[in-house]
Amino acid sequence: MKDKMFVVPGSFVPYNDTVTLLSYKRLRDLDLDMDVFCFKGKEDKSLLEELNRDSKYSKFNFIYTSDLDWAIPRNYPLRLPIGLLLMNKYVHDSLKEFEKKDYKYLYSSIVPGISHIAANKIKKKHPEVKWIASFSDPFKGSPYKEAANKGRDLIYKILYNVGAFSLYNNRYEEVAVKNADRLVFICEEQRDFTLKQYPDYEKLKEKSVIYPLTYIPEWQMYDNLLKTVPVGHEKKQAVHLGRLYGLRKIDSFLQALKELKEEVEDLEDKIIFHQYSEIQKPDIRKIKENGLEKLFALHDKVSYKESVEIMKDADVLVLFDTLMPGAEIQPYLPSKIMEYLMLKKPILGICDDNSPSYRILKEYGFDTVGSDTETIKNNILKIINDNKDIDYSLEKLNNDNYGKILVDEL
Repeated sequence: MKDKMFVVPGSFVPYNDTVTLLSYKRLRDLDLDMDVFCFKGKEDKSLLEELNRDSKYSKFNFIYTSDLDWAIPRNYPLRLPIGLLLMNKYVHDSLKEFEKKDYKYLYSSIVPGISHIAANKIKKKHPEVKWIASFSDPFKGSPYKEAANKGRDLIYKILYNVGAFSLYNNRYEEVAVKNADRLVFICEEQRDFTLKQYPDYEKLKEKSVIYPLTYIPEWQMYDNLLKTVPVGHEKKQAVHLGRLYGLRKIDSFLQALKELKEEVEDLEDKIIFHQYSEIQKPDIRKIKENGLEKLFALHDKVSYKESVEIMKDADVLVLFDTLMPGAEIQPYLPSKIMEYLMLKKPILGICDDNSPSYRILKEYGFDTVGSDTETIKNNILKIINDNKDIDYSLEKLNNDNYGKILVDEL
């Protein structure tokens, strides 16, 4: 008879989110029977098709509770009072569901944070269960909390801080760091940034594992990326897909474009950068004031399916990283870096050397990484003039290689 795991992730696939996919990948290769107690999110049709083709999906048994958009009202502030009630109900109901069977393992996720609170309640009453706590972005000490309020009016600050206290409370992270048996991080920088804020860093590090961003080789959505053929547009098409906000600053990049436009004849015939999704109004003003519209084109957000086709047809992939130049560690790793690496195209990384993106891109041999204006200028020129083939092993990204590290030695 197989051992059982009780999974309280808050949200889970087929709801499509960076964190739900992260949890599924971390759990799919475990030789366990798994009951998943979660909120009901909107099913992603294309993701559900992948899951139904995946033989390992059948090991997950789902027990649904409240609607995710009501329980975790990220984009609906007026629903917050109801959300708080539903989150509290989730914590209490998780314990009730757990006590219906004999579970050896317990799994929770930092997003939504109430997941760790539910697991902590179970662990307190049942200390024998082995609790695995998964982390993505740090809550405690998050510089994004401070950046989100910068330049905002009082009403916005009040609403944001109430929402952040409810949805991104430091306590959600603290209870898991202190009480879980195993802590799972996506990279060393995230682990160190998180754990160095607590006493006994070395002891906490010992119970931590790194489970990086990975792909599932059998899935068509990833196979589609792996089979991408090189493109060769006369004018190189460089793309970035994702929001530009907060600490994803592009000031140095825009300054580099401005100076290159003045220094390089016919630059607009050699390369164009495309931004898909949100960009801040001050940045839009800079683009217009400096006449960069023909070098930096703005587009609306697109679906994941469309974004894949855009990346496949691009000559260059751009990564605008979180910039924290004065910090010892920058802990944020954008999930798109995995897809970028799978495509084996030139990557322009706007990264500081304290970030995981900088380290990873350097490890894969990319020499077009940096965040100051002069470095960015040189890197853009290098990308325009260099047409060398890019190749490397993707074994470090293969999900099959990580299998049972969550439960080994527990």
